[in-house]
Amino acid sequence: MEKIQEVEELQVKGTFSNGLLIDALPTSGWSRPTMGSFGETTSERNMEKVWEYLMDDEVRTIGVFGMGGVGKTTIMKHINSRLLNETYYEDEKRIASELYAILSQKERYVLILDDLWEAFPMEKVGIPEPTRSNGCKLVLSTRFLEVCRKMECRPVVVELLPKEEALNLFMSKVEEGQTVLVPEVKEIARKVAKECTGLPLAIITLAGSMSGVNDIHEWRNTLNQLISSTKQISDIENVVFELLKFCYSRLKDEKLQYCFLYCALYPQDHIIPRKELIEY
Repeated sequence: MEKIQEVEELQVKGTFSNGLLIDALPTSGWSRPTMGSFGETTSERNMEKVWEYLMDDEVRTIGVFGMGGVGKTTIMKHINSRLLNETYYEDEKRIASELYAILSQKERYVLILDDLWEAFPMEKVGIPEPTRSNGCKLVLSTRFLEVCRKMECRPVVVELLPKEEALNLFMSKVEEGQTVLVPEVKEIARKVAKECTGLPLAIITLAGSMSGVNDIHEWRNTLNQLISSTKQISDIENVVFELLKFCYSRLKDEKLQYCFLYCALYPQDHIIPRKELIEY
């Protein structure tokens, strides 16, 4: 009852007479809201009024008001969706032309494109052809040699870490938490590092899961499990998957495993707030 009363008081404080307060879109990205029913002629006419004012340069502020349940929020959702749809198809050409205009004016720049999954015609996205005369260069990263060939790049293969470098990286991550391994454990750790086959991602991930562990039995068990899970695998990318799966299985708490899996539902390179992830 106390909570209900508190909520009612807050609702009264948040009431704006004859109007509706709309929060700004988050600056971190756009959302495409789920749309409610919007088939009534009156509702469409109301939305068109708002849209007409939006397109009028003389009108800078628009207030949509009405009693609760009349459809104000639905109108706002449709306006938002329509704005996104209106700009999305035009943006590709507009941004490409703007990018081309900006880059064409520059000399001797380096354009870096990270994590490319397929080749594309540069003029389509507004990138001028890098030539000796304009002094411009393009550097891209990709998993696929074929992308380099189609983009007519000079390929540079990123080599795996040699044994000594791989071991140094592994041990630096394991002992990052000021855990000094005893000699017997360190010898097993060397063999565990070797199972990472020189892949930095695998080394860092596996070392992180073993950070703070100084029990020789746990290290020996880890080594045996790794050898068992990777001995039949020849494809190096699948080795990474097996190592990641192994680290996942080391998350003994089921809640932590859920958190790990839920990360896969976020877009690539998206910032994941810890509190938000835990709540989900």
